[in-house]
Amino acid sequence: MARPNSSLQAMMLMALMVLAPLSGCFGEAEPETVNVEELLLLDGRNPALTTMAAGEWHDFVLRGENTRLSVPIDTFIFVDDQLVRSGQVVVDENGSMAGKLLTTPYTNSTTLTVMQSNGMEQTITMDVGNGTPIVSGEAWLERMTYILSVCDDGAVCGGYINRWMGAGNPAFERAASYFHGHFEGLGYRAEMMRVFDSGNPTEPESLNVIAWKDGPEGNTCVQGMGAHMDIAVPGGPPGGGTWEGAYDNTAGSVAVMLYARAFTEMEFECDTFLALWSSEEEGLRGSNAFANNDCDVCLPQDKELRFYINMDMMGVSWPAHKSSGDPFPYHAWSGPDLDPAVQDVEITTVLDHVHRDILKAPMDLRIEGSYGAGCDQHWDDHYNLVMDVHEDTFGRSDHVTFRDLGAQTIFHLGAYDDDYPAYHAPTDTLENMITEVGGEDELKKSIEFVMWAAMLEFIIADQTPEVRNLGA
Repeated sequence: MARPNSSLQAMMLMALMVLAPLSGCFGEAEPETVNVEELLLLDGRNPALTTMAAGEWHDFVLRGENTRLSVPIDTFIFVDDQLVRSGQVVVDENGSMAGKLLTTPYTNSTTLTVMQSNGMEQTITMDVGNGTPIVSGEAWLERMTYILSVCDDGAVCGGYINRWMGAGNPAFERAASYFHGHFEGLGYRAEMMRVFDSGNPTEPESLNVIAWKDGPEGNTCVQGMGAHMDIAVPGGPPGGGTWEGAYDNTAGSVAVMLYARAFTEMEFECDTFLALWSSEEEGLRGSNAFANNDCDVCLPQDKELRFYINMDMMGVSWPAHKSSGDPFPYHAWSGPDLDPAVQDVEITTVLDHVHRDILKAPMDLRIEGSYGAGCDQHWDDHYNLVMDVHEDTFGRSDHVTFRDLGAQTIFHLGAYDDDYPAYHAPTDTLENMITEVGGEDELKKSIEFVMWAAMLEFIIADQTPEVRNLGA
């Protein structure tokens, strides 16, 4: 038997030693990873090293052709200052995209998913800290305090009270000029619309303040949001009238002022009006004059009126609680509700989506007893429902003007009648609102929630083609 060649054995051993550490190279390749910092910057930094602030804008830059960014339901992407309804954007052949991200004030964390053109993706989970929301209860309370305070220092106290609509009321004229100046100062095309109605000899004048934001050139639609700025006259029903009208409806008027500031950072599909109506308490005469006349400052007659959102009596509603411990009712009604057995309009889907999915409101929460007042068509089932959010025919405010013209509408309304005893009463003051809900912090929480709900409804409805005039 021949002996093995010692030189050959040595060579084989050396080969084994060299190949051993390389053996893994011939198995599965280690997975590649997405270098997020090369593809996405948030506020100029690696998003993994960034903390977002709740309710605030954050700038982003996305790089690489066909790179994709997607966000969850409570985080919003804006490109060219317009909401991207799908929550997902893709970089085109230019190789780069800039935009903004926005969360709600109630978002504690979010995820940004970045996908390369080859299908590889990485998800970044980000903490969302306390921020200064673009629409906030804090800013609302500051503005309310200024408008309703009376003192000798005009820089501290606006003193815009006694806003009863009627011929020759200097207090109303002064307040209208103040609101007009606010819109004009933000860059809106602001108009004072004065109407004289000879059919109302006791109170013939209406004076609306309308702020316009133009949509894209050549657009064929119009949409809006508003609140009435007049208050119940002394001696009026059911509570004897008011001087401040803090809840009804300085609260809604200030909300529209805050939306005007926030909307300077956004663009919409249609011409958009933000309005403060007069003469709501005298029969919707201010909004009717705007919507049903043909004039330079009236609702355009040659454009489709898509939708309108109305803010009336805001701030005394869930999540605030009564002294009894029950939450105040929260009302938000979409319409028209032509058939109470079925959903009639697409804006109802938007309304439910905002409250149920985005803001995660307790949609099925009920109290043991019954509320004092609520919706028209579903009261038998909703008498104890806290979040009274659905389609309904309920009227009694300016949304009816636009609903009658075929627009899809949402009407936001807080507690009223038996659920808020200061309704149309001298006790309708800011101080009383604070007392009723249990303090300033509770009032700020309550108003901030409904303001965000209405703002999100508006932004999303703008990007929902099915939300359009029923006669279109």
